[in-house]
Amino acid sequence: MVEYQLVVVTGSGRNVLARVAGMVIPLDIEIVGLHLSPVTESGPKWLQMSVRVPSENRLELLTKRLNRMVDVTKVVVLEPDAHHRQSTYVLARPDAADALHVSKVIQAYRAETLELTSHGVLLHLNASPESCATFVADLEPYNVVEVVTGTVTSFRSGLRPIGHPPRAVRVSL
Repeated sequence: MVEYQLVVVTGSGRNVLARVAGMVIPLDIEIVGLHLSPVTESGPKWLQMSVRVPSENRLELLTKRLNRMVDVTKVVVLEPDAHHRQSTYVLARPDAADALHVSKVIQAYRAETLELTSHGVLLHLNASPESCATFVADLEPYNVVEVVTGTVTSFRSGLRPIGHPPRAVRVSL
């Protein structure tokens, strides 16, 4: 199954998340993550979905169904060249001898140390999903206790905004 990032621009209707999730269930599409961002208090909302689909046909069917929903303004499937980011938190309990190696891994990925105690270290990395996966893999030899990853958020490349109509430019002669 291939993973795609979708941006769904919706109005301020009721139960939009529940209706979107209910639409996906019968299509054998797996929701990997959801992220809801209100643009303004009463304005449109952005729903970012990470979905895994078995085929291009299923993705096309999902996009068409979402576009037909009453409160949906626009659905955009982000291209692979979009900017993808993910937050990853790692709780590790390295030995005293491994502290230098762990600090080198932290510096190499420019991760944050959120908490440092005698019981362990809590780290945070906000990077591409691939970098987050290799960060966790590089820390595995140092007694990783827990890993928490957030949903992937994306922003498409280019200057044209997703959620707003094109602006008319007035030219004075």
